[in-house]
Amino acid sequence: MLDSLAEAGVRDVAVAVEPAVAPVVRRVLEAERPLALEPSYLSCSPGEGLLGALARVAEGPGDGPLLLQWGCGLFDRPLRSLLDRARVGPLDALVLVRRSSADAPVDLASERLASLIAHPRAGGRGSVAGVALVGAAALEVGAEIEPGRGADLDLLALVQAMARLGGRVRTLPVTGCWRDTGAPDSGLDANRFLLSRLAAESIRPEPRGTIVQGPVRVDASATIERSVVRGPAVIGARARLHDAYVGPYTSLGADVCLDGAEIENSIVLAGSRISHLDRRLEASVVGPGATICRDFQLPRALRMHVGEGARISLA
Repeated sequence: MLDSLAEAGVRDVAVAVEPAVAPVVRRVLEAERPLALEPSYLSCSPGEGLLGALARVAEGPGDGPLLLQWGCGLFDRPLRSLLDRARVGPLDALVLVRRSSADAPVDLASERLASLIAHPRAGGRGSVAGVALVGAAALEVGAEIEPGRGADLDLLALVQAMARLGGRVRTLPVTGCWRDTGAPDSGLDANRFLLSRLAAESIRPEPRGTIVQGPVRVDASATIERSVVRGPAVIGARARLHDAYVGPYTSLGADVCLDGAEIENSIVLAGSRISHLDRRLEASVVGPGATICRDFQLPRALRMHVGEGARISLA
């Protein structure tokens, strides 16, 4: 994401994040060095939302337009090509929207965001895609608006206020994007979105007794023996696969061990172990360091250590 922002011509990046998750966000963003841009961090409480973050930005330097990007969105094209060299004046805004027959509240036909929050019109509607370019006056205008209705509605309220003050607000329909809906399977949707754009690459040396089909990316330090890997799929550093099947839309993290098991359309995070299951694991997210196994001891029973918020489905 930082690479895409730098390519789009962004000079300074501020990451608005809640204090409870700030250390994790910082660690993830700074895991890759060198960074294309060095971000600063804005501590925002859950109730502040987009307008609260803009108020924090207003406390720092800068007098140019602002590029707003939601952290819960992905695009299959660089920001520079999405924005297509767009320019905005101090009160202008450009909002990227996704075409939809069900979501509200953006009117694509008129390319305006007139009073659609309360009265969305039928036909040609869409939803905020998660990127907007707003003029420098947005900081001052946003300070007069009550925040906390959610990022999308806060953005629409902001650009409508800018339009009332004489600004020009345009929408730009885009395709090839994903937004986190908060649903339990949203992470799997993101995984499929990313893997569907994966390019095939040759694997050297060829794994012993293994069949690799379709676009698959395997880290050079991974070990694969007597297995079938069917892409799109990603296998991380030092992963170990023995007598396993990895089906399409599967991402295996670093140090994952898959032994005598089948998995498809799933995400397995670093350090997890899956072994000797009697059926294929599908549409699943396995957390870091977890173990899923069949132990064969008597009496036969399901034995689990389940953490807070976990969801288990037996079929």
